[in-house]
This record gives sequence, C-alpha cells and structure tokens, in this order.
Amino acid sequence: MEASDMLDVIHYFFEEDMHVSAEGEAEAKSEVRSIIYSSLYGSTYKYAIKPKGRSYAADGSNYPSDGLVGEDLTPFDPEQTITKPFIPATDFDAESPLPFGRDLDAPLG
Repeated sequence: MEASDMLDVIHYFFEEDMHVSAEGEAEAKSEVRSIIYSSLYGSTYKYAIKPKGRSYAADGSNYPSDGLVGEDLTPFDPEQTITKPFIPATDFDAESPLPFGRDLDAPLG
C-alpha cells in the first residue's frame, strides 16, 4: 500500500475514534482493543482508556457491580397483587357539545 493510501486509512481510524456519544462507549472501544491486542498480538494496547472509579451516591460510595442496591428485593408474585376494579368506558354522544360527558373535553378539530 502506498504511503498516501495508508495515511487515508490512519485518518479514517482517527476520525472514527473521535465519534463517540458517551464516555462508556469510548471505554468499551478501548476494552475491545485491549482484548484484541492481548489475544491476537500478545501485547498490550498502549492507548487504552483507564476507567475512572465512579461514584453515583452523594456520600461517595459506589453501587454494587451487579447493579442491585440493597438486598431486600422480593420477586413479583401475580397471585399476591390487588385486582383493580373495573372502570366502564365513557359513554359517547356525538350530538352533544360534550361528547364524552363532563369527564373529558370535546375533540379539538
């Protein structure tokens, strides 16, 4: 490959690395490249992004890595839910100025 063509390839990869929508996306790209370099080339990716220690709580503590906060989670049980009462549909009268009764306004158009 000629040098001018190789420069175009490098320019393309440079611009692709600049298009990220979130910090997590950049970290994910970096992690994938680190894995590829270590498994395919047997070396380390020199330009890897070091993930920051993030704190999402006001006291500076981090959430657990599994995403669950607290251990008092109970699974959903449909047999223990309260059944809501039936609410009948609103009567519609097309000839009335208030076609849906007093509960809803008339359509705009």
